[in-house]
Amino acid sequence: MFALAALSGCGLFPSLDGLGASDAGETEASADGGGDSSNDVVTHPFYERVVTIENLATAALPAGTTIGVPFPQSQMQTAIDAGKMRSDLGDLRVRGAGGERDRLVDAAPLASVVWFSLAAPIAAGATDTSYAITYGDPNAGAPQEDGAKVFDFYDDFAGASVDASKWMTQGTMSVSGGVLTLPAGGQGALTTLSLPPPTTVEWRAQLTDPTSDPDAQTGYYYWFGFQRNGDFVPVDPWIVWIARDKGLVGGEDYADGCASICSDTPFAQNASFRFYGIERQPSQTVFSIDGAPSYTTPATNDQALSLMIRNFLVTSDLSVDWIRARARVYPEPTVTLGAEQTL
Repeated sequence: MFALAALSGCGLFPSLDGLGASDAGETEASADGGGDSSNDVVTHPFYERVVTIENLATAALPAGTTIGVPFPQSQMQTAIDAGKMRSDLGDLRVRGAGGERDRLVDAAPLASVVWFSLAAPIAAGATDTSYAITYGDPNAGAPQEDGAKVFDFYDDFAGASVDASKWMTQGTMSVSGGVLTLPAGGQGALTTLSLPPPTTVEWRAQLTDPTSDPDAQTGYYYWFGFQRNGDFVPVDPWIVWIARDKGLVGGEDYADGCASICSDTPFAQNASFRFYGIERQPSQTVFSIDGAPSYTTPATNDQALSLMIRNFLVTSDLSVDWIRARARVYPEPTVTLGAEQTL
């Protein structure tokens, strides 16, 4: 999916390879027009782009609903090149009637999206223009970016151990440097409490050896996504990304309308960090990888399932950088970003 203190080199999201490397800055303007630099006043224009949210549903969007604002990467780059926005996006803020909102920002290869949650409900059929994205302060302090205030479920593994308030655990695992590691041969597993059926989960994960043998006794490799509710029993129901053979990964649905396993054609797995997503819509499930949909299966999606991460590989660690989940409303609200205005 699913987050940025500094995009460049950030473990939570990949480096913004396509965005500029210089910090934003504005030209100094002399207060008296003279040459005494001690009297110069530095002026920095601030910029605003209004966010328009149209609720297309027949019920209100509740406070706390996660909103994703598309902010095209080309437009971000233009603002950076013009010295209007910092290259680390540290000056980018989401502001509303109640003040600054916590925000996370996706970087390539995901589409550039600014995420925040609603401070107040939006009535059915109503349009809200009370939020705006602002930028332009080269000396801005750290933004508010608590992912737990943006998504219904969020973990960037920032501590030194697994958060017991979010996960039940089994087997061997560790947390270090903002990464969860389920080590080779440790048969590590995590599961959450159940989540509402119309839910999307996204995560960034890596295998150190995609060609590893499976566990000799069970024949299992690894999987992550939705499975069961409150236990570690490795049987249906599940909606997961899973390996069934060495070096391959694919999406599988064995729940909510798939009486037998619904699966796509597996494709090659690699040893890079990759982005995975599963969107449980009311009538279908959509699997995506590296930001692109790859497999869709019909489904009713009326079961509350838990998030599951599991590794049975003999010679490969499974590392997870972050994971996020959010409830969805259908039809989804229309979210647009207005033109840049100087404040």
